[in-house]
Amino acid sequence: MYITNRFIVKLIAALSLLLFTAAAVHAQNDDAISAFSPYSFYGVGDLARPGTSFNRAMGGIGTAIRTSHQINFLNPAALTAHDSLSFMIDFGFESQNCYLADETQTTAFNSMNVHHIVMSFPITQRLVVAAGLFPYSSVGYKLQSTELLPNIIAEMGNIYYRYQGEGGINQVALSLGFAVNKNLSIGAQGQYYFGAIDRYSLVLFTNPHYSNVSSGTSLKVGNFGASVGAQYDYPIPEKGLNLTVGATYQFGTSLGSRRLDFAYRTTETLVDTIPSTETKYALSVPHTISAGVAIRKGDVWLAGLDYVYQYWNSALNNNYGGRQFSVVPGHLFRAGAEWTPRRLDFRNYFNRCTYRVGLNYEKTYMKFDNHQLTDIGASVGFSFPVNRWNTAVNVSAEVGQRGTTQYKLIRETYFKFSVSFSLYDIWFFKQQID
Repeated sequence: MYITNRFIVKLIAALSLLLFTAAAVHAQNDDAISAFSPYSFYGVGDLARPGTSFNRAMGGIGTAIRTSHQINFLNPAALTAHDSLSFMIDFGFESQNCYLADETQTTAFNSMNVHHIVMSFPITQRLVVAAGLFPYSSVGYKLQSTELLPNIIAEMGNIYYRYQGEGGINQVALSLGFAVNKNLSIGAQGQYYFGAIDRYSLVLFTNPHYSNVSSGTSLKVGNFGASVGAQYDYPIPEKGLNLTVGATYQFGTSLGSRRLDFAYRTTETLVDTIPSTETKYALSVPHTISAGVAIRKGDVWLAGLDYVYQYWNSALNNNYGGRQFSVVPGHLFRAGAEWTPRRLDFRNYFNRCTYRVGLNYEKTYMKFDNHQLTDIGASVGFSFPVNRWNTAVNVSAEVGQRGTTQYKLIRETYFKFSVSFSLYDIWFFKQQID
């Protein structure tokens, strides 16, 4: 037996794509904002939706999902559901349309980015390994306001305040899944978080007697994290069903943040730089617990529920623009299902396709004064098989709303579309004809 040529080609393609993706993460133009949300002004920014298009089409569930057809990276214990000879790669892209509204105005923003690349393969019949590159959070905003106090305008003239932020945090992860027995699987995952977040503010005076003032912070992060997971799969043979319960725990960890504060003032002929300072910054990944339950009937259908609890470090609390921003525990509720009419029906292609739906509700970690920000959304998705194996094109579409126009907040309506390519091959396969 030997490794097939198809496997070698896919492995080279996966490694090349991983290097390309990592390079793209570092090669972002300083003037380009790859994501946009006014709420990324706060904390670690806008948290990325975890998982591949497979998970996202079902509301983001994955804690108790076991499947041999997709890579479920949300619980390392789920990797043991893969065939002991299988090699899988999944890489995907995401586009987002965001529509913003407050009490007086509206705006919109569109973006498209590489979202993830993951691969998995067995080491032994019981041990499976996976590696991947994912976004953790993103920062992107451009805001402007005008001085409204009459006494200040009378003395100093019109004043404009501009704020801009860009960057984000990414993670490289390595997972191990081990089958203790035919029912119980455990897993562990190690992550390395890296990235940079730059935030700028500019005060512009129309009165030439005053100097414009620019200030900002450049935040760089880099540190390791870890999580563990488990799944117990209970067969119900008399009904042809399997009931699975799962749980994961993400250890809270500091992101090893270093913050550089800088400022300078400008006139028509002079730029005066105020000395910059570099300090440590209390930025961290929260302690996170997830619990899930799922029921499936072979390769025909499955349905599941997830609950996620996030405990954040309150050191991020601060006062911005006269409003008290604070981080609070986050609560996420997710539900989803998929259905494949007849996976082995070679006469009707659409019977081999998989159809997915999902819902999610989140009480986010952001609180403004006494109002905790909520996020509610729905998703649909499809998996289009490419050949007789598990190679497929997965697509998902999500629509949701975060925030409200009340309490001086911003209502954010978003449409997210993701597509991922799931490649499947056999590690060892003795070909009859080479």
